[in-house]
Amino acid sequence: MDFFGPREVLIVVIALVFIAMVLDGIRRVKHNRYEKLQMSSRKLQRTGGGAADEPDELQNAQFPSGGSRVVGIRDEADIQQVEESLRRSSATTDFNFSRQPQQEQFDLDNSIFDRERAQLNELNAREAEQRSRTASTEKTGDAAQQDVLVMHLMASKGERIQGQALLDAVLACGFLFGGNKFFDRHINDDGTGEVLFSLANLLNPGTFDLKTMAEMETPGVTLFMVLDQLTDPVSAFDTMVEAVNKLVAELHLNVMDESRSSMTKQTIDHYRQRATSASAQREQSGE
Repeated sequence: MDFFGPREVLIVVIALVFIAMVLDGIRRVKHNRYEKLQMSSRKLQRTGGGAADEPDELQNAQFPSGGSRVVGIRDEADIQQVEESLRRSSATTDFNFSRQPQQEQFDLDNSIFDRERAQLNELNAREAEQRSRTASTEKTGDAAQQDVLVMHLMASKGERIQGQALLDAVLACGFLFGGNKFFDRHINDDGTGEVLFSLANLLNPGTFDLKTMAEMETPGVTLFMVLDQLTDPVSAFDTMVEAVNKLVAELHLNVMDESRSSMTKQTIDHYRQRATSASAQREQSGE
């Protein structure tokens, strides 16, 4: 039995020819791609100038997938577009960096202004307190040239002295309401003789009003003694300390010195020494 007749032989020959043509076409396509790559590589070497004569280190590098390969070159439009993008990115970064120091400087200026405002407020408070002291001493008559002992009796922070309780405690300590609208402590209990010391309101103008005192509130009171006007400053000072102790016990107050610092034993001794010095000066003057 013949398997291959003339017809079958012709079909096989035609199939082989067709296969050969397909293989040849594939070979030509690969060859054309290879030539294009070679031409691109030569063009890159020409545009590189003198660098084309030197071996490329990347081509000799040992990568995991083999040596480096030239896969293509961007045209002029692509390069310009990339450069423009880089310039915009750089400008944005520079802008952000340039703004940050300015913001820090602004915050620093604000902190300086805050400190200056705090210092100004403190200075104003000191000046106001100084004016208050000056006004208080003027009530005693030319106190700038006199030696005046001052004690402040103040309620605890956030609290107030009730007017009726203050009035009852002051009268119990032997004070009498004087014509200058202060409470005065005389040398005699009946209100006669020289005034040893006086009690004023801590709030300006420092006076009291008997008609409304029961309804008033105050953060504290001030006791002051003019040493130069007293016959016996030391005895008067002891009487003043006794009155202070009674008011503190009755109204639960805090004792402050003339600078409104907490009264200490050393400050009391210093006040007594001033009273002793005033008494000695009086004796020397022969009064």
